[in-house]
Amino acid sequence: MIKEEIFNLFANVQIGYLVDSEKVVSGDTRLDSSHFIDDVSYTVNSNLGFTTLSEFIQDVEEPTLFTRIYCDKEFGVPYISSSEMSEIEPPVDSRFISKTLTKNIEQYIIKRGQILVSAAGTVGSIVVATEELDGVAGTSDILRINLDQSKYLGFIYTYLTSSFGANELSNLAYGAIVKRVRGFQLAELKTPFISPIKMQEMNELILRALEYREKSNKLVKDARNKCLSRIQRDKSDRANKTELGNEIFNLNYNFVENIDSTSNYRLNPHYYSTEITDKISQINKSSLKKMKLQDICNRVFICYRFPRNFVDSDNGIPLIGTSSSFQIRPIHEKYLSKEEVQNKEDLIIKKNWLLLARVGTYGGLWGKVSFVWQNFENCVASDNIIRIIPDENKIDPGYLFAYLSSEIGYTQITQLKHGAAQAALDFNEISQIDIPILDPAEQKEIGDLVRKAYELRAEAIKLEDEAQELLTQALTQA
Repeated sequence: MIKEEIFNLFANVQIGYLVDSEKVVSGDTRLDSSHFIDDVSYTVNSNLGFTTLSEFIQDVEEPTLFTRIYCDKEFGVPYISSSEMSEIEPPVDSRFISKTLTKNIEQYIIKRGQILVSAAGTVGSIVVATEELDGVAGTSDILRINLDQSKYLGFIYTYLTSSFGANELSNLAYGAIVKRVRGFQLAELKTPFISPIKMQEMNELILRALEYREKSNKLVKDARNKCLSRIQRDKSDRANKTELGNEIFNLNYNFVENIDSTSNYRLNPHYYSTEITDKISQINKSSLKKMKLQDICNRVFICYRFPRNFVDSDNGIPLIGTSSSFQIRPIHEKYLSKEEVQNKEDLIIKKNWLLLARVGTYGGLWGKVSFVWQNFENCVASDNIIRIIPDENKIDPGYLFAYLSSEIGYTQITQLKHGAAQAALDFNEISQIDIPILDPAEQKEIGDLVRKAYELRAEAIKLEDEAQELLTQALTQA
């Protein structure tokens, strides 16, 4: 009788996972069934030997939790979060934590060549720290893997970012609401033995990818600095400017006593901040010709809101969201039906377009610009992204990107924010931004730097794909 009642009770319950009890006993006795699920799309060679990650690395650094005490740049160390570490250009000048008031600050400092692993929330984002992150403090939610870069960097990075390694790492995560992985767990991650020759090949590929990314960031900064050096009023002004290419600015809010008759009569004091108006005044004082953004573009617009019917990758077109448009290696997780979007031109992104994040929080991705060049062509962009289509007969698209993503361009954009709970931008207001017009030769020189940078970024992704192919062969072939 009791047996029948139990059967009836569970008769209509949908079972999510069936797990062999032997796996539970022989494993680490986890009770969450998803821990034992294999989401890998290929079958691993049964003769392959496995060990733990600790066999290939020196250690895993897991910084302790700490209270962040923010301060001015001169008294602090740049600080980034685990999500920011995955950006193409991490905001290393956006905020700083105190050198003197942060206990044992050395444990939070990132070093070039470390493999960084996000350990909380979105577990498993993996990047190799570039020289731009060298000396930057990272959140305690970033695990740092130290290892011999000349031997194992490429293999371990490739393995952790592979579908097999990512599955193993994901299965380590625990927590009902916020998932987390600890350093000691990562050190015990199941890791295969593969041919030393293949390891070395992977290492060479990943080290070249790292070099290309570092070169690309330098080229973009050079492009922005060339833009700004033409706008500065004189050499003495320029001498006081440093690192113009990659800064996010802390804005001081002041009481506004008078609004002059030429203003837009906006009531938010942010619009009149001296930090903003002083920078924008450099454009007004420049002798360069200036044109409205709308006058040098074919269109500045956002697409209409559209239904999102997701399908598999074989039948879909990748959807680009705000965050993915700024990632080191964009991951396409969602695909929209080809039949529903392929004839809707407003949705499909084209080469030479600029993508502007229009919604978010100050200091985040909101207000930043990305460039479509060997990355997002023929993808679909979210309606939270403003599309800017330059008229190539009037402006070099690469130059326009360099300017809008520079110190002054970013300031012009963020001046136009509105919204209380969430900052937002209006594409009609953005289209009225003044753009300084350099002669075509100067524009092309700057634009070529940007295009070369994006080509290097695309090449870095190809090199990582080659490393993944080598790893797949090593894992599947007998």
